Amino acid sequence: MIRGVTKSTRWRAATVALLLVVFATATTACDTRENAQIGACQIRPGSMCNGNYMKGAHMAGAGLFTAQLDHADLSDVDLRGADLSGANLRAATLHGARLAGADLSYTDFSQADLTDVDLRGADLTAADLTGAKVTAAQLATVTLCRTVLPDGSTAAPDC
Repeated sequence: MIRGVTKSTRWRAATVALLLVVFATATTACDTRENAQIGACQIRPGSMCNGNYMKGAHMAGAGLFTAQLDHADLSDVDLRGADLSGANLRAATLHGARLAGADLSYTDFSQADLTDVDLRGADLTAADLTGAKVTAAQLATVTLCRTVLPDGSTAAPDC
């Protein structure tokens, strides 16, 4: 035994090494740090990031298409111009998020909290907003085409 290296220290080092291997080989690329500077990241299509905490992350222009983000906390996240097409954001919290100019087509926002979300210029073609917390004013400047609204009605069904 090396002098000064305890069994506890060796155990902690082995645990850290194992965690690094697990994280290096994980199939998802989900950053869960508050205010993370992620930039134009890509989360592989279909990545499972359910329930992740990404509050305040800066992901403008990110590629998050078909990502599984249901029940995720995306409060105050910057996703301006991001591609979230086909993503699952069911019951996610996006309070205060910036989604201006984002591609939100075919995205599931059912039961999501979109309170104070900036949606200016976003594309919500065929998105599902069933039961989502969103105001008519927020939807005034977005593309609505076959979009299921919070009350279950469909906006512009023949577009």
